[in-house]
Amino acid sequence: MGQVDQEVRQVLLRFQDGYAARDLSKLDEFMELFSQSDDIELIGIGASVRGGNEWFQGPQAVREIVESDWTYWGDVNLDVAGAQITVRDDVAWLSTSGTLAQTDTFDKALPFYLDQMKELLEDEGLVPDARLMEATHFGLRRLRERRKGIGYCWPFVLTAVLVRTASGWRFHTIHWSMPVD
Repeated sequence: MGQVDQEVRQVLLRFQDGYAARDLSKLDEFMELFSQSDDIELIGIGASVRGGNEWFQGPQAVREIVESDWTYWGDVNLDVAGAQITVRDDVAWLSTSGTLAQTDTFDKALPFYLDQMKELLEDEGLVPDARLMEATHFGLRRLRERRKGIGYCWPFVLTAVLVRTASGWRFHTIHWSMPVD
């Protein structure tokens, strides 16, 4: 494994450590792992349309979703050692798997989830039937998560693009995905 691969893997490890600790007092420090350009993206598991639900663009939007993840999500465990990393010049991309273990944060997150459902129902970019379908699917997924119980591990895949900056390797694009269930 080359020096550059190790540098990129170290950034992924710092990302994992941030998600493991979920220390909101260190959120600004964590955001230093991201390029500070306005075109950075974090694409969540529910995204399907750029700029739509769970497709976050720009440093402020990415910060907000990371804060939400740290507050309402369960325990994230990435396979840092098993990540496939490819580097070409000043760009690197990686893929890895992981799990999201359900914790007792669901009750804390319930008002947040209900607000998200309300936003889906009020999304004027969708026709009424699509609004109802999206909100229903979202609600059923949250109910299914709750029924799986504390400790259940949801598998996922994480892909990312990093760029080399004067400060080192930084995330430009991250995409979380989960198998269709």
